[in-house]
Amino acid sequence: RGPALPSARLEPAVAARAGRLVVVGGFGPGLNVERTVDELDPVTATWHAGPLAPVAWTHAQLVAIDARLFLVGGLAGRAFEARGEVFVDDGAGWQPRASLPADAARGGAAVVASATTIYLVGGASTTAALASAWAYDVAADRWDRLPDLPAPRSHPVAGLAPDGTIIVAGGLRTLDASAPLAEVLALAPGAATWPPRAPMPTARGGCAAGVVDGELWCAGGEAGTRALATVEAYRFATDAWRTLPPLPEARAGTQGAVVDGAQPGAESTVAVTGGC
Repeated sequence: RGPALPSARLEPAVAARAGRLVVVGGFGPGLNVERTVDELDPVTATWHAGPLAPVAWTHAQLVAIDARLFLVGGLAGRAFEARGEVFVDDGAGWQPRASLPADAARGGAAVVASATTIYLVGGASTTAALASAWAYDVAADRWDRLPDLPAPRSHPVAGLAPDGTIIVAGGLRTLDASAPLAEVLALAPGAATWPPRAPMPTARGGCAAGVVDGELWCAGGEAGTRALATVEAYRFATDAWRTLPPLPEARAGTQGAVVDGAQPGAESTVAVTGGC
C-alpha cells in the first residue's frame, strides 16, 4: 500500500508524468465533481497539490507525453454530459488544444499515446457506449478518425505494442456494468479492421491498466454488480494472458498508471488509486 490520497476520489483521471503519479478530477467527498489535481512523488511517498484542472469532469481521459499532460475529454456533472475539450499542461498551466469533433465527445474511453499521437478508443457519450476511435496528432493539433471497433464499449483499456499496434481489452457493452466484455482487439498501423486477439480470462470493464515490460496489465474493475480484485496481464509478443497476485481489496471506479523506477535498475510500479 502507498500513501492515501489527500481525499477520497471516484472515477478520476490518472496518468504518470516525469516519474510522478497524477490524479485529476473525479467525484470527491459527497460526490461533488472536483477540479483537484494531486501528484504523488513515489521517492518521498508524499502527495502535492497541482494547479487546478480547467474543468470539473469525471471519467476523463488523461495521458502524458514527455513532461506534458493532456486532458482529453470526459463527462461533466452528475448528468454525465459528454465533453470533447482538450487541454495540455506543460508545467506552466493548462492551455486549450483542438477539441474532439462535436459528435465525438466522450468519457470512459481507452486512451494510450506514442511520442507523437494520442489514441482514444470507445468510451461513452451522454447516452450510449461508443464504437468510434480517434487519433490526435500532437504536433499538428489535429484529430483524425480511425476505423470503428466491431461493437460499442465503454470503459475499455488499451496498450500500445512495440510495433505500434493498438490493443484494446475488455469494456462494458452498455453504460452500466451489466454486460462486461472479455474481448481483446488489435488495430495494426494502417489497418482497416480490428481482428480479435486472445480474450481476457476475466470479463470486465474499468480496470486500472498500464504497460509493463511488454505486457498490458489490468487490475480490478467491475463486472455486473461486483468490484474485482483480479489482476491479469497480456503479453503482446505471445498473444497470451497470465494471472498475477490479486489486489489487496476489490476496486472499481478508478484508473491506473505505470511509474518508472526512480533509481537505476529499479522495477516499474503499477499504481492504482481511488475508486470504490
